[in-house]
Amino acid sequence: MADLLQNLSDRIKALGSDWTKYTVVGSFLLYVLGYLALRFHLTTIGIGTDLAVLDERYLFTGARFVVYLVSSVPSIVLVALPAALMLWGISRLLSETTRAKAAVWIMQPTRLAVFGILFAVIVIQFVMRQCFVFSDLLLAPNLPSQPAWLVKLLLDDRLMPLYFSGLVAACAVSLAILAALRNVEPQSGSAAFARGLLAFLAAVELLLLPINYGVLIVDKALPRVAAIGDKPLADGEEAWLVWEGKDGVTFLLRSQESKRRALLTLPRSEVKRTEILGFDRILPKLFGTEPGGQR
Repeated sequence: MADLLQNLSDRIKALGSDWTKYTVVGSFLLYVLGYLALRFHLTTIGIGTDLAVLDERYLFTGARFVVYLVSSVPSIVLVALPAALMLWGISRLLSETTRAKAAVWIMQPTRLAVFGILFAVIVIQFVMRQCFVFSDLLLAPNLPSQPAWLVKLLLDDRLMPLYFSGLVAACAVSLAILAALRNVEPQSGSAAFARGLLAFLAAVELLLLPINYGVLIVDKALPRVAAIGDKPLADGEEAWLVWEGKDGVTFLLRSQESKRRALLTLPRSEVKRTEILGFDRILPKLFGTEPGGQR
């Protein structure tokens, strides 16, 4: 009994020590993910900030990204399950010998690595990198005309969760291929290079995930305010609170008559009261609902 209690005590102490390490590593990862998402979000809307290198908003943004990432898994399962069942049904129609030959052909290491590289390059080049076309949107005269499919998705974001789930699924495919090659000893230098290149591309995909989240998803609805600081809005003017920094508060001001837009930053000491009238999805509000359009 004494030995059992001692073992239990040792395990609790070890768990406490490991939990501290996990907390430190987890907090660091959340900071990095939040930094990427928040910085690219700010670049997208086109504001300069006084955000410090260390800021708790990185941690919260990283946590929001992880929650959004995890919530995309059911969508992936919902889409992938019918496809998996269809493939399983087709495989049942084949003979056992044919299935074995097909499995050997598919799992051939070099062929699998080449497929993984081509798949990752296509996903990065033609899908995940497309978000970089969006920058300085709050003051842009028009939205980019290309890629039109992504612009339309940004304006009408009802399918955005499904799109992000597709990005997560693409990363999962690259990681699954890499895991399948992990225990295979490379037979040549070219095979080792292909596996290393695939690992690099998979890392790039993972890096682009929080960037796409920051550009396409983070805070696309802005609070509409009744005044800027202590100064009420003039007739025909609209204003939104864009950012609350360490030293200043940034507003987007638009004149409905001239369609002129401006970003105005006031010292925090001058913004003693903020009256929020509602929340607007800012891009459809500024540009309408069609790619390249302006309202």
